[in-house]
Amino acid sequence: MSSFYSESTFLALIILSVVLLAIAALLFGIKRHLSELNKEKFAEEAEPSFYEAKIKPVIDSWNPTIATLVIAGALVVILGGFGYKFGMDEVGVQQGYAPSQPINFSHKIHAGQYEIDCKYCHSTVEKSKSASIPSLNTCMNCHKYVKAAEKYNGNTSPEIQKIYNAIGYDGENMEYIEGYEQKPIEWIRIHNLPDLAYFNHSQHVVVGKLDCQTCHGPIQEMDKVYQYSTLQMGWCIDCHRERGIDSENNDYYEEAHKNMLAEGKDYITVAENGGLECSKCHY
Repeated sequence: MSSFYSESTFLALIILSVVLLAIAALLFGIKRHLSELNKEKFAEEAEPSFYEAKIKPVIDSWNPTIATLVIAGALVVILGGFGYKFGMDEVGVQQGYAPSQPINFSHKIHAGQYEIDCKYCHSTVEKSKSASIPSLNTCMNCHKYVKAAEKYNGNTSPEIQKIYNAIGYDGENMEYIEGYEQKPIEWIRIHNLPDLAYFNHSQHVVVGKLDCQTCHGPIQEMDKVYQYSTLQMGWCIDCHRERGIDSENNDYYEEAHKNMLAEGKDYITVAENGGLECSKCHY
């Protein structure tokens, strides 16, 4: 699911606004010219309209240069405000992004119904910067035998068959095909951070003791995975300002724990422990 907003949409709105203003000015000029012709044709004095009686005298009293600068300034402020909000909320933000994957893997079935631990498939999440994409061998630990055939009149599920086709497994004879040229599953990445930002899964999962759902949302309820959080810098900073570190049960924070007790604090936030330093995430 892609956002309606994009850079081309923003430019199109600006161009459309300018065109509409030009049309409005043209129509106003035509109306004014027709009114003057009407007055010349009918010499008798007519009752002045609200515009002629109230608005026109004010406009006529304006200095053209000042009026132009005021209008231009107002447009710059309005369009600039819109552009700033668009840049902050839309550019590079993929919240809700849910691409169709080559295999319709359901976290709702695996993590929800069967309660498979996230770390079983994403095995490096406690050891590495990245939470690994499981290899097909990990899938085959179960799907050598689990074919969901009861849902497909005794035939292997089409989605599970895609795994067999990629790794070279004969589901009928339950054996790997000798000499088969295996093919990787071309999964589409959903959660993307810019290269200028550093994020370490193991640090957050092991040291911070965060559940996967803290950042990825109710993943155990998703038939189709989507980006739950904004992943914007402000979102990360808010978490660092609110979440405390476990200084009591981690010798690494021994000095911080002593200072915390001396100051009578219940806990120290990540922000107070250097979690807002730019170099922690940008270096």
